[in-house]
Amino acid sequence: MSYTINRTTRFLFPITGTIMAVVLSMSSAASASKPASTATSEARVAVEDLVSPTQVVTLGTGTPNIIQGRAGTATAVIVNHDEVYLFDAGAGFMETLAEFQDEDKRGIFPVSPSYPTFMYPTFLDKLFLTHLDSDHILGIPELLLRGWVLERNQPVSVWGPEGTQTVVDGVVEAYQPDIQHRLDSLPIGQEAPYTGIVEEFGSEPGVVYQDRYVTVTAFNVNHGTWEAGEAFGYRIEAPDKTIVISGDTRPTPNLIEHAQGADILLHEVMSQTGLEGLPQKWQGYMKEAHTTTGQLADIARQIDPELLVMIHPLFLGASENTLVDEMAQAYDGKFELADDGDVFD
Repeated sequence: MSYTINRTTRFLFPITGTIMAVVLSMSSAASASKPASTATSEARVAVEDLVSPTQVVTLGTGTPNIIQGRAGTATAVIVNHDEVYLFDAGAGFMETLAEFQDEDKRGIFPVSPSYPTFMYPTFLDKLFLTHLDSDHILGIPELLLRGWVLERNQPVSVWGPEGTQTVVDGVVEAYQPDIQHRLDSLPIGQEAPYTGIVEEFGSEPGVVYQDRYVTVTAFNVNHGTWEAGEAFGYRIEAPDKTIVISGDTRPTPNLIEHAQGADILLHEVMSQTGLEGLPQKWQGYMKEAHTTTGQLADIARQIDPELLVMIHPLFLGASENTLVDEMAQAYDGKFELADDGDVFD
């Protein structure tokens, strides 16, 4: 199996519609529902029946630091040019979608039924959260409200750790002036489409979602003071490849166990050089929360993916070239430092 990395110069254009926000309204009938966790009558799609390979798009590769060209963490997995599964929703990630209006990228995401020539993100209706650090969830309001105004006709299903419901309810409450204004004035969905339907899972989640294309398994990782059941990685098994997303984590045996057989491993990373330049108190924190280039090289050797994709890069004052050089010296396998808008297939 081979992978190609499609890179283009990034030009950000505003997507039609106002940037806004929201998630789950407790007063809505939708709030009593839960996301569908398993397919009902649909048979699983076989690899030979796919019309397009599974693709991974890094819509946001950033961290809490403000770095030009890196939106908050968000990764899309697209299966059969049909279903899109979003993992994390960091600040500004939807702006990256504007790149996919360009001619050379227009065929990556499914088209919008009503406006096939525009990037209307109606296909973003399934969100899986690794944890609730702000740099992974600041894009939730934009995801829910922009999608609602731009033709999405059903709520977004949201999976995540305990506390996800609190985040969702808070967004809906905060954006009530916007919601009520648009309900009163625009010819758009009047019921649940602006909400999110949340399913929280505990310390041993296992398989959290299945449909005809994928099986999604959540597993615990160790990220700072988040406890078991509060920080997760994900394994996504599609017909043609298996993708593992680490979330934020220090080296975690549970990840190595769940990532065996992965074709693509997307893992957070921090520069060893940058780490060593920090004050001791910050070095202690970072070692408890994140993974250095040398540690990631060791993890990747144990998993042996066909492609290692470094996301959420913490440079800590070092350059991108320094981080890449550190990895090249420590790891002989195929790897890439992802940029926003990269496509891996």
